[in-house]
Amino acid sequence: MWKIIFKSKLHLMIIPLILYGCSNNHFIIYSMNGQILDNYSNNFNINNRFDIYFDRADIKEDFEEINIIATDNFYYGQFFFDSIFMDMLKAKTHSMNADAVIYEKNRTDFPFYDDDYLYFTAIRYKNKNFDSYEKPLLDG
Repeated sequence: MWKIIFKSKLHLMIIPLILYGCSNNHFIIYSMNGQILDNYSNNFNINNRFDIYFDRADIKEDFEEINIIATDNFYYGQFFFDSIFMDMLKAKTHSMNADAVIYEKNRTDFPFYDDDYLYFTAIRYKNKNFDSYEKPLLDG
């Protein structure tokens, strides 16, 4: 009898941990001045384009910086090869109506910087005409 009760309580403890670990709550959105944004825009980008840059010099379009995305979400190997991680990053970027992110590898001047997180600056292109656009490093 005790084994059955213990097993059922153990399952009740494990299931929420699994659900929490698989959720998209590992992404924190900050304003450009470092404030945590709880209610950022949920206006999804109707353009299905998503770009990631590793250097601002590679961006050929005029852009504006929207927000900073911080994440401690688990990824396999290098994050840009993990399709699940990149799909979550793309969804988070589109939820802010942004077009791309810049990976901020060496930028530690954020007021909230933590070594356990990856940081991205979400950007929106000012000119949405992409007819003569050159592809960045990754395009989804």
